This record gives sequence, structure tokens and C-alpha cells, in this order.
Amino acid sequence: MANRPLSMHKLRQILIFLERGVSIRNIEKEVKISRKTIGLYQQKFLQTGLGFQELLLVKDQQLEYLINQEKADVPEDTDPRKVHFYGQVDYFAHELKRTGVTRLLLWEEYIKENPGGLQYSRFCKLLQDHLKIAQASMHFEHHPGKVMQVDFAGEQLYYVDTSSGELIACPVFVAVLPFSGYGYVEALPNMKLAQVVKALNNALAYFGGVPLGAKSDNMKQWVSRSSRYEPAFTDMLEQWANHNHIALYAARPHKPKDKAAVENFVKITYRRI
Repeated sequence: MANRPLSMHKLRQILIFLERGVSIRNIEKEVKISRKTIGLYQQKFLQTGLGFQELLLVKDQQLEYLINQEKADVPEDTDPRKVHFYGQVDYFAHELKRTGVTRLLLWEEYIKENPGGLQYSRFCKLLQDHLKIAQASMHFEHHPGKVMQVDFAGEQLYYVDTSSGELIACPVFVAVLPFSGYGYVEALPNMKLAQVVKALNNALAYFGGVPLGAKSDNMKQWVSRSSRYEPAFTDMLEQWANHNHIALYAARPHKPKDKAAVENFVKITYRRI
């Protein structure tokens, strides 16, 4: 139950994970405590005015005093509107990732079903607080020339066939050197492997050198068998890599932040377009 005091061991476990930026959902899996309880204690930690790292250095007796003091000062939140909101917050966070979905659209959908619900500003504040926790990331250290990150842009570009007036879609190949953020972009006639290899050669020529490694996600042009630990790369790609003395890497399945540099480069490029 959320009201039952946790042992000091559990409290410190939660603190450790919070200090590392782990999401409440993942903390729940590790410490076997409900998200509601974790969120309650997270709020109490924040109300002490000390950072998570500072609280970890506090002795058990003092930490217990700080938690109990906040517990006496702050009444338990029983606002049914917030309880209902947190029951839907994962859905809101998921929908927000979709193209064209905004906080305003989500709130309009929410308030239509719940006329007495949270006002727009409060809705946005609680949603933003949740996203800060759920989208915690780690810092990557990059080195010059060590790796080239490769991917296709999420959205295709189009050109007009002047002879027919037809609007033709073309996939966009992107390669980025993450240390400098220097990038290469090329629109391709299709996404076949031969076109990808051609674009890779053009990228190397544009950069004026060869990196030690190249990383992409698990797209079929890059890997023939995806795996978190030992992905199998396509034969043509391996021949290209061996010819250029480049090591091949694949991002973990469903982990786009493994190649965050190319993701950010795409976002910036498309905003300029």
C-alpha cells in the first residue's frame, strides 16, 4: 500500500535509481514497489530541497526525519482529477509521439470526456513532469572519427516528374559524425541495398575520410538477423565494410537513442526544410 512506510533499504534503492535517471516504470520492476508509491516518495524527496545524490549521503536517521517531516507537512493528494489523469498519463505520453499530435489536441480529447477535469495549463504541467521522468537519458561520449551513424529519415521527400506532373516519393539517406555533428544527406530513388551502399560511398567521399566504424538500426538493408548482442549483417554490407576497413555496428532493437546524433540531425534538417 502507498501509505505503508518503506524500509530504509527500499528507500535507498529508490533513491539510487532516481539519481541515475531511471524511469518510475523501470524502478517498479526492479524494486517490486508500485509506481504510485514510488511517485509518492519521489515527491517527498524533492520536497526536502536536497538533490537525490545529496540525500544518498544523509544518514538513515536524518533521512527518515526528513521524510517523516514532509509527510506531516504535506497531506496526501486525494484530488480525483489527478488520480484519473495519472491513470491515463501513459496513453497521453504514447500519443504525443505520433506525428501531428499536440498537447492541446490531447487536452481537448481529455476534457471532452471529462468536462470537470484539469485545466489546460495544469494538464500540461503534470504531463511534462511525467515526461521528464519517463524520458530520462544517458550521456554519450563521442570521439573524432570513431563511428559514423547512418539511417533513413523518418519522412520521405518528394519531387515532381516534369514530364508527367506526378509527385514521386524518395527515401532520404542520412549519415552523421556524432563528435562534430557533421552530416551528409542524399535523396535516393529507392531503399534497396545497392542504393544504400552507393550512398555510403558518397558519404565517405563527402567527409573526406573513413571512420573506424559505422552504426545503423536494424533496417533490413543493414542486418539480415537482428539481435541485441550478435546481429548478422548483410553480405554486401560486410564486403563494403571489409573493403573500407570499417567495423559494423547495429543499434539495439527499438533503441533509437543508441544513434541519437543522426536522430537529432534529421530533426534539425527537416525543420530547416
